Amino acid sequence: MPTSPGPPRPPDRSDFTLTTAAHIGAALPHLLGFHPEQSIICVWLKHRQLVVTQRADAPDDEQFREYAGALFAPVRALDVDEVIVVYVVQEPAVPDELVRALATDCPVSVRVHLHMRGAHIRECSPGHDHGESWRWIGTKERQQAAAHFTAPHAPRPARTRQAVAEELSYRPRDGEVDTDDHARHGIPLNDLMAALMSSPLRLSADVLRASVYSVAARDAVLWCAARKTVVDRRALLRLLVEALSATAPGRAATIAAATAVVAWLCGDGVRANAAIDRCLIEDPDNYMGTLIAGIVRHGVPPSELESLLCEMPEETLNSGECRVDEVRRSRYSPT
Repeated sequence: MPTSPGPPRPPDRSDFTLTTAAHIGAALPHLLGFHPEQSIICVWLKHRQLVVTQRADAPDDEQFREYAGALFAPVRALDVDEVIVVYVVQEPAVPDELVRALATDCPVSVRVHLHMRGAHIRECSPGHDHGESWRWIGTKERQQAAAHFTAPHAPRPARTRQAVAEELSYRPRDGEVDTDDHARHGIPLNDLMAALMSSPLRLSADVLRASVYSVAARDAVLWCAARKTVVDRRALLRLLVEALSATAPGRAATIAAATAVVAWLCGDGVRANAAIDRCLIEDPDNYMGTLIAGIVRHGVPPSELESLLCEMPEETLNSGECRVDEVRRSRYSPT
């Protein structure tokens, strides 16, 4: 939940700040919008100010280094300088190997590691004495948190899941007549590839909207996206979002799948999930949509997906997906 700072306020000694473990524990339900369970929560900070709160399911195995890499991969591009890590688990102790893995792989310094269990919280930094007594998250801290985060001056999310989903929903343009005619903006696949590989991009959202109606064009978008710079990849994502919002229901599964993949490559998990939802609502059997949904669900780092796409030879474009299921070729094609 990215947050934006509220207007300046006069100093107030009673003002709520995340200065103690109990305050942090009391604030988590307000920062996330729900009470977390069996979760790893990262409160990312810049100059001691909240930037974003990230939550992931706590690992259920001992592959802690792999878990840490997947947890931090989507946020490595954040402009932050430190993080507070909270382990919300019912077990009496957090595995020291997990704490060390997160401390080692974190892209910034960890201000403090905390273990929250019910209404109790304590520090659990690497090498720290995990036998330290628990601190109670009392009524006072909960009331302060509730009052602060519901006040008019409280930080508000700059972007919520619902807002992003609406951004990717169909929004017809004024005066536009809905038609199946895609020829007006469509271009040959080779020309699309050339436009996609240019820097800066030399194509419009209308071209993407018309072209990515086909599986071949979708694969070309993904092939090129994996080879683009971060700046150009984000520009491509903006065009895909614009194109998807202009695509009528019933025709958007293919471009929604492409948008989801490119969003995940950009580390934008919110847009990736919203695009996946639209893809699978319109076509529950969509192969690429199902594939990227699994990638996101298992937290496969964007770097691994990028490497996978970069290993795909160019000659496989326009032929790969239909070979997955020769019996139902039409499943992956609009024709």
